[in-house]
Amino acid sequence: MTLSLLQMQLGLGDTLKTSGVGFVIVLIVLAFIAVLIMMISKIFSKTVGKEKTEGKAEAPAEKPSAPVTASAPVAVAPVTPGYLRLEGVSEANAAVIMALVSHQTGIPLNRLAFHSIKCLQDSVELIDVDEPTAAVIMAIVSDASGIPLERLDFSSIRLIKEN
Repeated sequence: MTLSLLQMQLGLGDTLKTSGVGFVIVLIVLAFIAVLIMMISKIFSKTVGKEKTEGKAEAPAEKPSAPVTASAPVAVAPVTPGYLRLEGVSEANAAVIMALVSHQTGIPLNRLAFHSIKCLQDSVELIDVDEPTAAVIMAIVSDASGIPLERLDFSSIRLIKEN
């Protein structure tokens, strides 16, 4: 049977018909694969989009904040996209906190999203230490101890001068 097919001579018309049918079948299969890929892509993008929005709504990322005293009362702004709500923290201190978080985590500042920075307590006594240095000390203590900054309670920070 195989030998007779190999020895068979096809005319030009039969050869073109066979080639045309094969070509059409290949195009139909490719079109089916393209439609299938588009459908899978749309389903996947909808699923990933839902996961991203659900992840933002369910578990907002914790941002470390340093409990430093504000030099002047700061008005509380509502949380809206693109804005930072400051509670009891001056803009200068907030900038220091954001720079520290960026430096400690190794994430560029333009890739971080801060929604609010809140002063957790107003009773930290600073003796011969400025506020940015105190914030750095608090962040280092939190990092070295492994205790989140919001769970630490600092009553005073004092510079001890060596003799």
